[in-house]
Amino acid sequence: MKLTRRHFIYLAGAVAVATAIGGYYWLSTRSEKRTLKIYNYSSYINPDIIKDFEAKYNVKVIYDEYESADEAFAKLQLGGGGYDLIVLTDQYVPQAVKKGLIQPLNKEKTPNLRNLESLFLENRFDPGLNYSVPYAWGTTGIGINTDYVEEGEVSGYEQLFDTKGFLPKHKGKVSMLEEFLEVVNAAKLYLGIPLDDWSDQAVQKIIDLLRSQRDFLAGYYGASVYIPALAKGDLHAAQAWSGDVVQAQSENQKVKYVLPKEGAYIWIDFMTIPKNSQAPDLAHLWINYMLDPEVAAKNVNYIYYPSPIRKELLRGLVDEQIFSNPAIYPPETAKLIQTMPISEEILSIIEQISTAVKKV
Repeated sequence: MKLTRRHFIYLAGAVAVATAIGGYYWLSTRSEKRTLKIYNYSSYINPDIIKDFEAKYNVKVIYDEYESADEAFAKLQLGGGGYDLIVLTDQYVPQAVKKGLIQPLNKEKTPNLRNLESLFLENRFDPGLNYSVPYAWGTTGIGINTDYVEEGEVSGYEQLFDTKGFLPKHKGKVSMLEEFLEVVNAAKLYLGIPLDDWSDQAVQKIIDLLRSQRDFLAGYYGASVYIPALAKGDLHAAQAWSGDVVQAQSENQKVKYVLPKEGAYIWIDFMTIPKNSQAPDLAHLWINYMLDPEVAAKNVNYIYYPSPIRKELLRGLVDEQIFSNPAIYPPETAKLIQTMPISEEILSIIEQISTAVKKV
């Protein structure tokens, strides 16, 4: 698929070029490129999109990656780390708004919001999208390598917490996500603890379960580690995000994705602009750019995560095999669970659980 680019023409030194961008104008007469600094999850962008954006708008993009949403939220709390745009997972958005860590959106600069599915416009984390814009969404499940794990051997978190059978058999070859909220949520599903139960009794049950699992694990990994490890067979099973497993599968067809029988959490990652952004106009430009159907489709075809853009706008642009892949677009029969906004108090509890589990 070819992404349309606008070529700037310079005659007799320099010619001022003004391009209409959704009701406002971008002037590209600068002799020096401006810089847009972005912070996003690892393995979560088609690099050609960055190059196309740089060429189209005469901008230099500095693109850094992180493994866990904790890192991104920590950057925000410390003033944004010099970034102009940070992708933040859903459950951290309400706290970012409450603490005044991110700027309100100027919707006049993001006319492509009209391309979004209605589900994302009225989400429970930022209803009306006044501070954030969906980047991508997906589910949390389990990736397996069927060279080492038989299909059907793993049906859900029951196996990932099985210290008598599955874990000893695959000791050192199983991982959980580095983002510890996901680990805690998996434990809650397995134990049958309600998502909103943070009582002392519930917390202690979670700690006990995760401690019993810990010594059997290879570690708590982010996408940049578990994607190649699953593909190579260094990991036999991994708690993972859906699109990452499809990326691993593209390298090795023996990799499969399991939607846990206990339930799969559905999540949304949002683009946000830190309050101290030095280039909020460029951040808005990037957001609007990512909501263009051709750009969004180019990203979906590369990262294997669904776009929040309406499907009818992506037809003919996104590979049809992606629309039919249950690891990317879950079937209607899947047991999907929407996560809930978390408070600062809950964030503190999650950190306490992480410390209690990981300490020697």
